[in-house]
Amino acid sequence: ECQKPKRAKDAAYHREKMLLCKQEEAGIQLNAKQADWKDDTDDESDDQELEAHYMYMAKLQQVSLGDVDSGPIFDTEPEQK
Repeated sequence: ECQKPKRAKDAAYHREKMLLCKQEEAGIQLNAKQADWKDDTDDESDDQELEAHYMYMAKLQQVSLGDVDSGPIFDTEPEQK
C-alpha cells in the first residue's frame, strides 16, 4: 500500500484546514481536491483541540485595521529620573 508523505502541520496547513472547514460550514461545496485533502486530514484524534485552535486563530484574524496605526499603548519616551 502506497501512502502519500505527511504534510508538515505548520501555520499554512492550519490556515488551509480552517478555511476549508469555514467554507464547508457556510454550505460552500469543496472541489474534489479540497474535499480529498480535508478527508485525509480528518483522521486526527484530537479534533476538539484542533477545532478550539481554529476558532482561536479565527478570532485573532478579526483584528480591526483601524487599530494598526494607533501606536503603542505605553509611553514612548522614558521618564527622566
